[in-house]
Amino acid sequence: MGRFATAWQAFWRILGSDGEARRWREGRLPELAPAAEPAPSEPPPAPVGGEAVYTLVLLQREGRLVDFLQENIDGYSDAQVGAAVRQVHARCRKVLADYFAVQPLHEGTEEQPVTVPAGFDPRHIRISGKATGEPPFTGVLRHRGWLAGKVDLPQRHGKLDPAVIQAAEVDV
Repeated sequence: MGRFATAWQAFWRILGSDGEARRWREGRLPELAPAAEPAPSEPPPAPVGGEAVYTLVLLQREGRLVDFLQENIDGYSDAQVGAAVRQVHARCRKVLADYFAVQPLHEGTEEQPVTVPAGFDPRHIRISGKATGEPPFTGVLRHRGWLAGKVDLPQRHGKLDPAVIQAAEVDV
């Protein structure tokens, strides 16, 4: 498995488990630490990627985002699509606010000049174009970026299949 895939898996495991986060903080990497048996009252750990799917669950449950994105909208008028988008947008935006407190990463105004200082964090600012020499750089802010101010997902029932975004519905 490549480094990116390993880092991605570690990210979601740490994000979804206080115990996993504690082990990483203490330097007890998973391959070095014996697997801890979960307490009887705890649900079994979700498979890798379960937290990412759970984010889709919330966006689907509240805003029907997956339904909207999976729908072929070619046969609908712009007015029909616009009406649907307004509702999906409002509900999905609420999910981002409630569970992630999404906020701009940069406080500047897009399409306006900005200065990137020396010592900037490359995880927070991506330089494009032809940057030469050392910062500070002057450029135009193309996108403010987004930051999750928190990750506060509701507890997911342990008996649910973590790969299911929404169960099929059958009316009888």
